[in-house]
Amino acid sequence: MSEPDFSLDFLDQEVTIDSSWSNKRSAVRYLRNDIRAAVKVKSIWFPRLFPVVLRDVSSRGAAIFSEKKLGKNKRIFLYLLFSDGTRFDIAALVVHCDRENGRYGIKFDNIEKHLAEHLLHTQTDLLFS
Repeated sequence: MSEPDFSLDFLDQEVTIDSSWSNKRSAVRYLRNDIRAAVKVKSIWFPRLFPVVLRDVSSRGAAIFSEKKLGKNKRIFLYLLFSDGTRFDIAALVVHCDRENGRYGIKFDNIEKHLAEHLLHTQTDLLFS
């Protein structure tokens, strides 16, 4: 029986990433249960404001649970209220819908740097998703 070849030449190879693979989460998402959240649905006739459950949040977006149905590509405002009284009003777009489970993915219109800083400074448990 011959000895297996354990040379490390493969480490010198150039690595290329297939274009079909991409990490869609480009920001750290914080799992928080101390932030109150609400959504306002933009509408000419009947704008609606209702509470939602925040699953995770980052400077670029959030995942929420809602009993109210939201449509994909729907323009909304996400309101976040921290326990220290700090409030963020964020224009966003619904980019993912799982209506059966009431789970939605929200993409913010802009990168929210102040939100990211506040999330980092007020984080007490180190839970990331």
